[in-house]
Amino acid sequence: MVAVAVLTALAADLAYESQVSLRIAANARNDLQAAYLARSGVALSRLVLSFQQELDAAAPTLPGQVVVRPQLWKLAPVTSELTDALFGGATRIRPEEGAAPAGPAAGTFQVDLDDEATKVNFQLDALGQSGLLAGQVQAIWQLICQPGWDPLFDREDANGVRVSRPDLLINLRDWVDVDPITSALAASFAPSGCVMATPQSPFEAGYGDENFPYDRGDDRYRAKNARMDSLDELYLVSGIGEAFMAAFRDQITVYLPRDAQRNVNDTNPVRLYTLARMMAAPPDQPRLADPAFLETLVKLVQVRTLGGVLALTPSDFGTLVAEAGVGVDQNLLAGPNSPFTDRSTVFRLRSAGRAGDVQKTLDVVVRLEKTAQGTAPGRILHWREE
Repeated sequence: MVAVAVLTALAADLAYESQVSLRIAANARNDLQAAYLARSGVALSRLVLSFQQELDAAAPTLPGQVVVRPQLWKLAPVTSELTDALFGGATRIRPEEGAAPAGPAAGTFQVDLDDEATKVNFQLDALGQSGLLAGQVQAIWQLICQPGWDPLFDREDANGVRVSRPDLLINLRDWVDVDPITSALAASFAPSGCVMATPQSPFEAGYGDENFPYDRGDDRYRAKNARMDSLDELYLVSGIGEAFMAAFRDQITVYLPRDAQRNVNDTNPVRLYTLARMMAAPPDQPRLADPAFLETLVKLVQVRTLGGVLALTPSDFGTLVAEAGVGVDQNLLAGPNSPFTDRSTVFRLRSAGRAGDVQKTLDVVVRLEKTAQGTAPGRILHWREE
């Protein structure tokens, strides 16, 4: 009886250890499969975006020409279902000779694409003489100027530093410029509201030390004086913290190239409103404060673009803003110094691969580039595995 009891205990322990080892092996398999499914999503997204660039390049750009230009990456969601539809789906074959396919391969992926050029560019390293820096400053101001965001600025941080809205613009410029001297904002503000007049060169040389806000903490550091490498680097800029990023993270970017223009092809109400305020003339029109204006504008954009599938030119968008009841400055809608465009080269991809109970997510930013052979799949600017 003792021997039987011992053998039973050993058998039960062996069975338990076998089950645990099998589960560990299955989880490791699923983990590896999910990781490569997420990578597959990134690769397919870059391919779709390269097709979009070829389509954009083939579309005429002469004024007055009406062009129906679809945005492929919005028209065809990048998922494993797309690959199944295009290529018939992957199948596993049983090892037995002549056996039938065992069905679709396990695992799926799904990619959320976001156009970085539709966001507000916090990388204030544009050349002031181009006029595009003024557009960037205006875009940031229109994003943060609403009175509802006063709690983000009417307080001191952990180091006892209070940063106003104009101070934040200066700190962003000082973080990426090449000199150690603080900048001065050459802009005029209305007594209230969001009206700000910016000259072509919105910053002037100041007289103070740009590192003063960073010398008061326990971990002292200096302004980078170079381009930001990731969105998380904004946490180092004085005036930006967790509350600020929670409010604006989805609306801002730092990945655009120097002197990049803002893409007007968007359906996000917040970004549509900042675009309208940027091109409004005069900038203090009462209609802008009417909630019905944004509601009307969103509906017009949805109808004109078939829910965001078709692209608008800056002139087209300006026409819709005017139809919604706000006059626009036509000089801002065209020309080399216009802050607006209808094409993008930088996109953010969030690719989620799932196998079994395991999910792997990749956060990737790519920039598409022209080559002698056409449009390349894109240079990776940011890669993070979650």
